[in-house]
Amino acid sequence: MRFYLIILALFVCVPNCILASSWKQAQEDKKAQLDLLWYTSVPFVHYNNEQELTGLEYEIFEAFGEYIKQEHGIDLNLNWVQADSFGGILDEVAASNHQNLIGVSAFSITKERQQRLKFTDSYLPDITVLVSSQGTPIVRQLQDIHDLMKDMTAVTIAGTTYEKFLKRMRDDLGMDFKINYIDSDKNVLDHISRSDNMFGFIDLPIYLIWIKNGRDLIRQNFFTVRGIGYGFIMPPSSDWDIPFNEFLKDENFKPQIADIIAKYLGSELYQFIDNTYDREQLGTYILTKEKEIQLALIKNANLKLEEEKTYKRILILGIGTVLLFLIIIMYLFYKNQKTTNLIIEQKDQIELQQKDIRQKNEQLMNRNAQLLALNEDKNNLVNILAHDLRSPLSNILGLLGIMTNDNKNLNDEQKDYLEKIGTTANRMSQMIAKILNPSTLDSSNKAVLKEEVDIAQLVDDVSSRYMPAATNKSIDLKVKVPNSKLTIETDHLLLFLVLENLLSNAVKFSPQDTEINLKVNKKEGQIIFKIIDQGPGFTEEDKGLIFQRFQKLSAEPTGNESSTGLGLSIVKKYVKDLGGKVWLESKVGKGSTFFVSLKA
Repeated sequence: MRFYLIILALFVCVPNCILASSWKQAQEDKKAQLDLLWYTSVPFVHYNNEQELTGLEYEIFEAFGEYIKQEHGIDLNLNWVQADSFGGILDEVAASNHQNLIGVSAFSITKERQQRLKFTDSYLPDITVLVSSQGTPIVRQLQDIHDLMKDMTAVTIAGTTYEKFLKRMRDDLGMDFKINYIDSDKNVLDHISRSDNMFGFIDLPIYLIWIKNGRDLIRQNFFTVRGIGYGFIMPPSSDWDIPFNEFLKDENFKPQIADIIAKYLGSELYQFIDNTYDREQLGTYILTKEKEIQLALIKNANLKLEEEKTYKRILILGIGTVLLFLIIIMYLFYKNQKTTNLIIEQKDQIELQQKDIRQKNEQLMNRNAQLLALNEDKNNLVNILAHDLRSPLSNILGLLGIMTNDNKNLNDEQKDYLEKIGTTANRMSQMIAKILNPSTLDSSNKAVLKEEVDIAQLVDDVSSRYMPAATNKSIDLKVKVPNSKLTIETDHLLLFLVLENLLSNAVKFSPQDTEINLKVNKKEGQIIFKIIDQGPGFTEEDKGLIFQRFQKLSAEPTGNESSTGLGLSIVKKYVKDLGGKVWLESKVGKGSTFFVSLKA
């Protein structure tokens, strides 16, 4: 077992041994690997929301890899290794003998650290400021420091220059304040902002980004520390500082480095920090910048406030419009309810009169029991249709009229929808009027109004009405009419109702993922309509009953639709009124084809 573990370890280690660890060896081998030890420090190096490594120091090393490849022809592999803590990076790099180990985490260059670590040249000025909780007074004289901070607590991260500056301030001023330590991946400013009695040191770029984002803290002007700068750390024996320092000074890559830093700090803040370092009145210059940022924030806040006021005005106007419409709708509803109640009263009176008539004609009704049963079915259907269809349809037409008259705020698409609704509603009103006309219901009377009908337009109207229902059941509804203009002299409404009933039944009784075809052709002086479906078909017994009233056949609707058993009897009557013929061809399980033949 031990033999196999040794072999496995060799397989893991050998690939890493192939890559050079020192800069000198890298120049000979033309390939190398750097182990970059990092810990979270926003915006220098950290994970973004997609858990991808990012930050200005991350991108600087990516650019360094490009420089090494371009200038020296060396393939450089960057191996990013996350450390357990900020201080742990310092200790591990200082104690390491691996020349290719580099610490990356916004390290300030200090003389104490230079005694045990090697630093690259600075890529960004290092200025540290002291901030305190919002609401604490600004110290204007050194003797006020004791009064201000005697009841306050400092916040810092172990092993950082923040901690060193706090301890130095405590020793130099003879103060005795408590220091709270937080994890190195936490933000000192977050902790200070959540309390009213905390303070701590923080890098100037991080502080400026904080206030630029609209967050409030107090900067104590007396305690601004100018450091050597930010750099990257490596073991004392490493020689990788040589190419990196050359990279920082390279005139071709300087603009790229500046763009990377400006990307994360903002170009304005980067230029400010870069120009601030050599200024004599450092605190005053920072204070001026703070005021500029605050004025910009106030300006943006005012703009946002104006936008909010505009949105509020629009919202109030919208609410007022909606309330107006609600009042109109409530008025129309009240008026409709009043009319409905009047109709119900009249209906009750009619029923009482009918009951009286039935009592007076009891003998006649007994002699004609069968005829009375059929007539009563017809009357009940008429009453149901009159109550359930006419009143709602009248409301629809009334509301549509109001919306059509007041259409100034409607766009063309909405006007087109209103027009289509009106056309459909009027057609439905005509259908109901014709169906409920006693002369129409009486088979001995024929109310046929002939006119020239465009077959293609008629078929398009019928198919478009049932296209949504077919689509909902995944049914492919296909229409085929002759290319030449085809017309017929007949009653438009009755023919529409015939095709509508047949197409409605085809959709209603067809299963999902099937096909329905509506075809029209002219043959031997006859125009023949075919409605072909892939439904369950009809038995021979069904065929004998299919065109009779109130017949429930063996087939059932496939989408829980309702069926009264009247549709096909109406089709037969209307086709007969139009002087045509209707018939069926069907086999059980193989679908059905309905034919309607009319004289051309």
